[in-house]
Amino acid sequence: MMQNNQQSLDKIKGAVGTQSRDTDQRLFTKDFIILMMINFLVMTAVTTQMGTLPLYVTHLGGNSIMSGLVVGIWGLAALCARIPVGKLLDTYGRKKLIFIGLAILMADFSMLIFYSTIVSLIVLRALQGIGNGTQSTSVATMVADKLPKQKLSIGLGYFSISQTLPAAIGPAIGLVVVENFGFQSLFYFSLSLICIAFVLSFFVKDNYTHVEKAKHVADENTGFLDLIRLRSVWVPSLIVFVVCFANAAVTAFLVQFGEQKNLSATIVGFSFTMQAIIGALVRVWFAKLYLYFRSYVLVIAGILMIASAYFMIAFGATVEWLVLAGALNGFGFALLIPLMNAVVLKNVSSAQRGRATAIFSSGTDVAYGLGAFMWGVVANFIGFFGMYCLTATMVIATLLLVIAHNRLLNE
Repeated sequence: MMQNNQQSLDKIKGAVGTQSRDTDQRLFTKDFIILMMINFLVMTAVTTQMGTLPLYVTHLGGNSIMSGLVVGIWGLAALCARIPVGKLLDTYGRKKLIFIGLAILMADFSMLIFYSTIVSLIVLRALQGIGNGTQSTSVATMVADKLPKQKLSIGLGYFSISQTLPAAIGPAIGLVVVENFGFQSLFYFSLSLICIAFVLSFFVKDNYTHVEKAKHVADENTGFLDLIRLRSVWVPSLIVFVVCFANAAVTAFLVQFGEQKNLSATIVGFSFTMQAIIGALVRVWFAKLYLYFRSYVLVIAGILMIASAYFMIAFGATVEWLVLAGALNGFGFALLIPLMNAVVLKNVSSAQRGRATAIFSSGTDVAYGLGAFMWGVVANFIGFFGMYCLTATMVIATLLLVIAHNRLLNE
């Protein structure tokens, strides 16, 4: 009798254990969905300005170099924030830093409504970069905490929808709002999105506790330089840096290049829309692609698609070419970013994720920040056509790095 009861008890424990393991393998938990929503809202608020700020600077009397500075200072400020934030995340947890980042963004967008000089715009864009660098690093780190390690690439692929979809549709939304309601209305719109994100952040649970930290005391003391020296960190981070540096020319100057081709800002916006649609669809089906193709193949395919898109922008003279370029750019980034991000995070502990995420994201910040400024200077010398040909060549050059480290990227 007692033996039968013990067997029944063992079965119940086994069933509970199996159920727990299955639950642990879920991707779309409540926290994961809320974090995606927060990131989507914030990135939409930020990216609505990517295509419109150069026009705003022109409206205020600035030139293309000043436009590049206004757009680029955001990324450079975010970079300055990410490094110390990465350490704070691994020391004090994730949720507090999310609150701080969102609070900075709410203050920044509120002030943008009332200040309308180029100097104030530069200062507020820098403050916005600090706020976004804080919240985005914190959210991305918490997402990595929530995902099962076996499904890290797939989970990050889904999460990246909340990053790249706003990057694609944000500029188009911004252009529509500005053309119909003006720049002040755009700032009110962005502020409302940030406020919603701030409210949602209260409903997320932070799993990174003092108990979790105690398991990885040695890892918590690992320095940034030690992490950067890891091949699994610097190789994918460098690839993404180069590609995003090239893409900064698209986000900052595609509208102005379209004007040279007698294409209105609304028409050019279709390219960003197509990039969003294709990018989202690819991420939805990313799990199937990941099962049928090796990571190495997907990385190469993504790089070739992105390079092809930039050549199409340079040589294309109609809206059809720009839409096709947007589709290829969206497809390429949808393949490349989550795979590179997963390579960075797979071989670090939870006590290193904040700093590892900061390193990976910092490359993107520098790329877009420095890229927007540098491409503005380049365009003044060789024009937009030569600039986009140069961006395509740079992206193709990353294939050398991919081939040299193919075993790492295939893991």
